[in-house]
Amino acid sequence: MRPEAGRPVAVFDSGVGGLSVLRSLVAELPGEDFIYFGDRKNAPYGGRTHAEIKEIAEKNADMLFGLGAKALVVACNTATAAGIEQIREKYPDRPVIGIEPAVKPAFEAGCRRVAVMATPRTVGESRFASLLAELSAKFSALAFGLPCPGLSEAVERGEVRKDYFDSLFSGLEFDGLVLGCTHYPFASAEISAAAPGIPLFDGASGTARQTRRRLAEERLLREDGGRGRVEFIPDDGGAAERFWKEHI
Repeated sequence: MRPEAGRPVAVFDSGVGGLSVLRSLVAELPGEDFIYFGDRKNAPYGGRTHAEIKEIAEKNADMLFGLGAKALVVACNTATAAGIEQIREKYPDRPVIGIEPAVKPAFEAGCRRVAVMATPRTVGESRFASLLAELSAKFSALAFGLPCPGLSEAVERGEVRKDYFDSLFSGLEFDGLVLGCTHYPFASAEISAAAPGIPLFDGASGTARQTRRRLAEERLLREDGGRGRVEFIPDDGGAAERFWKEHI
């Protein structure tokens, strides 16, 4: 174990969505400290340009590593697709973990036609398109992007409605739904009501396992037997901390 193993793991998203990832991280790594930043000032990421998201993601990484984080989890599909490679190039000696849509688990579960719900910006990213094409070919199945304008904002406001999904799914055929934005698991009840019997998949648990693997590879796992804690950076107006306490 390296001396810096006692430092926290940083996590950021555009708001409360990344808390779905933080929940899995805490479950997978209960002995680690985490710092969470909900970047509501720049939300929603899904409505910004590729260049804007790259700049925002890099600034967030600079701030969090500047606070002493030993690793960074980009708990946002849009920021992962647009900006994670730039962060990794800038910080080659730090574990930087992103999140990707859980298409592979959906195919491995037997789904053959998978709708991948995501922000319009994520759906438009080449990284996203390449992932879907690669996995579709590998599994001889089909994964297609399904843009969900305004959904992450509705989750932030607590105004998710089933009729949004009734309209979104109208005329589509699929046997699996991938929640390709970290906000969407908080709308899973309404999604399931509009698509009864369709299994839902999200990438939070896979991201948590990858974080453990990367920390272990770098000898950065905290092994003192203590119980970790979560600290919230207050620039989000306190919304993430309130949401965590009330819902998680």
